[in-house]
Amino acid sequence: MKIENICFKTNEVDTKILLINIIGVLVAIKEKKMSIEEAEKFIFSPYFIQKVKESCDEEQLIDILERGCEIEDIESLLPDRLEYNVQILIDKTLNLLGLLEKKEEDFWI
Repeated sequence: MKIENICFKTNEVDTKILLINIIGVLVAIKEKKMSIEEAEKFIFSPYFIQKVKESCDEEQLIDILERGCEIEDIESLLPDRLEYNVQILIDKTLNLLGLLEKKEEDFWI
């Protein structure tokens, strides 16, 4: 299934869902369950970042996505630093997720 239009609302639930997706992709890359090429098609692409920028002004989130786009460069230029850099992105994403308000009383969908 190809997604033609991406529509984000600027709210914390959507941001949390995106952060959880980013964490999942990064862990999958780290555990070698997803290729970087697949991750680029799923979430770490300039097109996706542009769509997020159009509706979200969360600079830390955009920074994480932009750094995710650099993972392939790290893999090809500094392969011994790949796991370290992926872990840094996981930590940054978890930190941002932890800053958002808890939504334990709400249903997300």
